[in-house]
Amino acid sequence: MSMVVRFLNKIQNDVPISQSHQTHDFHTWALRTRLPQIRYIALVTTLLYLIYTVVEYTVVPNYNAERFFFHAVLVPSVMATVGILTHFPRHHRAMLLLLILAPIGANTINVYLNLSSRYFVYFAPEFYLSIMWIFAISGLRLKHAFISASSSCVVIIGASVMTDLPSTFINLHIMWLFSAFSFGFVCALVLERTHYSLYEKNLELAALASRDPLTQLWNREKMSQLFTLEQQQVAAHKQPMSLIMLDIDHFKAVNDEFGHDAGDKVLSHFATLLRRNVRKQDHVGRFGGEEFFIILPNTDGTQALQVAQQLQQCINQHQFPVVGHKSASIGVTEAQYVHETLSQLMRRADIALYQAKAQGRDNVVYLAASATAT
Repeated sequence: MSMVVRFLNKIQNDVPISQSHQTHDFHTWALRTRLPQIRYIALVTTLLYLIYTVVEYTVVPNYNAERFFFHAVLVPSVMATVGILTHFPRHHRAMLLLLILAPIGANTINVYLNLSSRYFVYFAPEFYLSIMWIFAISGLRLKHAFISASSSCVVIIGASVMTDLPSTFINLHIMWLFSAFSFGFVCALVLERTHYSLYEKNLELAALASRDPLTQLWNREKMSQLFTLEQQQVAAHKQPMSLIMLDIDHFKAVNDEFGHDAGDKVLSHFATLLRRNVRKQDHVGRFGGEEFFIILPNTDGTQALQVAQQLQQCINQHQFPVVGHKSASIGVTEAQYVHETLSQLMRRADIALYQAKAQGRDNVVYLAASATAT
């Protein structure tokens, strides 16, 4: 079974199974998108089973309390519970477990109540509908639907072959069951792959909306979101956080002398230089024009100043296309309290940046919050 599950993981996502983090994010996203489907299908299925109880009463001459309990109480209660649990994220695991087990239970009940009855042929279509329901209607992931449908088929076929029903009917019964399983599986597979393609497109659109198109650094809006996330860590773990702002010195002269294409190349190389010389947990963004900024989580002012000085050395040693050597003015500051906004932090770093420019450019200035308190 584990080999089957790994195979299903591979074909449903069309990505290597080793990409577990992305796959986990996809399943989280897919469940969110399927919750309304699960909710309303659970409601419709509950109502249909209540209607089915009335119809069954007119078909079965010796209708009894056992049938009523299973079809009017047990199955509708389980499906109603599934619908209710869709509203509570902490209970989604229980919801999915019920959604997997409900069809198995319903098919087992059908076998128990009708297999030995001469009315079995009237109730056999419920099996085929159930298999299609699992794959194409329930909202289950392909892997979970496969487990539920396979278990149901084992119960149905196992019980059917042990009866004294005519072999011609049994063969046809298994044929229709296999057909329902095949059609349902293909539908679920196509739907799962379509969902994954949509998920990838959403990621691409989110990346495009979050990145500066020229440098591929984070834009200011995305940096603001990242700052908020890091601020939560500051509050939870009492970690320091710092900010660096950088401005390429005399950048206007590059555009005036060499043209905007050369200026774009300098900006792109500068962005790459920043990305390669900070840690993975640091966030690099473009503020606008020739200005850039870096959020440094779990970094105090002294450490941030050292990072800025190392960046200054890297910039000075780098040969930019067309223009050769360029320098940058850098302002550094540390967040002083939990609720300090990104705008406040950037304003202080910007003051430090202009002090660096005033001191002759190609310089690094650190400014503490106390220096601007007045």
